Amino acid sequence: VLSLRRLNRIRAVDPVNNTMTVEAGCVLQHLQEQAAAVDRLFPLSLAAEGSCTIGGNLSTNAGGTGVLRYGNTRELCLGLEVVTA
Repeated sequence: VLSLRRLNRIRAVDPVNNTMTVEAGCVLQHLQEQAAAVDRLFPLSLAAEGSCTIGGNLSTNAGGTGVLRYGNTRELCLGLEVVTA
């Protein structure tokens, strides 16, 4: 079991390019709040958004309530930086 609880920072928010750089343990609700702070929308919305992490959402390709309009989590991700053992 791998815990990503300490990888919970939002590294950068770029409102000009509409991008965010976040770590895998970042809670979805924090992403939405940061996006709203710069007048942007992070469209992924789930019932567990106060506790689910973006890494878990990406690994399961979560859809949420806006899946028909915005797509699954895969369509919201520009890239991944992966470190293997």
